[in-house]
Amino acid sequence: MEMMHIREKSDVIHARERGRDIAKSVGFSLVDQTIIAYTISELALKLISFAEKGHMTIRQLCYCKGEQASGIEVRLFDHFRGPSRIQQQWIDKLAADLELTHDQLRGTMITFRKWTHSEVSEVRYSSPNCAAGEE
Repeated sequence: MEMMHIREKSDVIHARERGRDIAKSVGFSLVDQTIIAYTISELALKLISFAEKGHMTIRQLCYCKGEQASGIEVRLFDHFRGPSRIQQQWIDKLAADLELTHDQLRGTMITFRKWTHSEVSEVRYSSPNCAAGEE
């Protein structure tokens, strides 16, 4: 897992590049790599537009322990202690799994995950539901 402090535009560029590199190493298509990099960039830009800065972590994900990486997780920590200033509607379409939490002590934390398409389709279709006698 990599942690990056987001304080200025050069930090945004670094986070975007690292996200794209990790997405490429996991096996995402070029289109998905671009979507992941774009999402990371937009979230990081939101951090530097506020007075309080934040940090971001990026890591590879596996469905099961010991398996090859099949996804990416990005966590954004906005250190603002007031009400959440980040809207989740625009990111819902870009991520497979999204969590947005906020508390007065730690601020807002956004976690988004995206899985490679081949892994998602295997999970959905690998074990069909059959009634007794239907095989």
